[in-house]
Amino acid sequence: MNLPDLIGRAATRASDLVAEIGKVDFDAPTTCSEFDQRALANHLTGFLPYSANAARRGPAMEGEAPDFSASPEWVAQFAAMAADTAAAWSEPGAMDGSVQFGRGEMPAQNAAGITLMELTIHAWDLARSTGHSFSTDPDIAETVKHIVDQAVQGGGGDFFAPPVETTSNDSLYQALALSGRDPAFGS
Repeated sequence: MNLPDLIGRAATRASDLVAEIGKVDFDAPTTCSEFDQRALANHLTGFLPYSANAARRGPAMEGEAPDFSASPEWVAQFAAMAADTAAAWSEPGAMDGSVQFGRGEMPAQNAAGITLMELTIHAWDLARSTGHSFSTDPDIAETVKHIVDQAVQGGGGDFFAPPVETTSNDSLYQALALSGRDPAFGS
């Protein structure tokens, strides 16, 4: 799997979705019980520079992210940050060694995988929560399913809500169900 390529395509898909959504009622609930639409949009947007910084081995980023969704330039900001994150993971050496990510250091490959997962699953969350459809390339869906499965099997299940049942063979739906999301939400 070529994670930088997958991240680039997922970033483009997420940017297309944000452009399609534009401004919405950001106080409405989402598929994520801890986020309303504003918090979800800000989480997805704020994660981008954090991930790009990690790929470039920048110093740890701290502090609260701004309310990106309040900006009239949110759509353009998101597109620029998503493109920069994809570019950061494509830079020579980005996938090598360890990076500062989350609560400490982890292999760059794992951080890149989390980036792909965040871009895909939270884009789906935002799409479904705003009444939009979402699809992704089969190889992205399969890779995200593998990443979520590895996280759940490796004891990272507290990162997600408890898994839900799905009868779908679709890799994205299986990843969503493993991460505690109802793939039928909003359909």
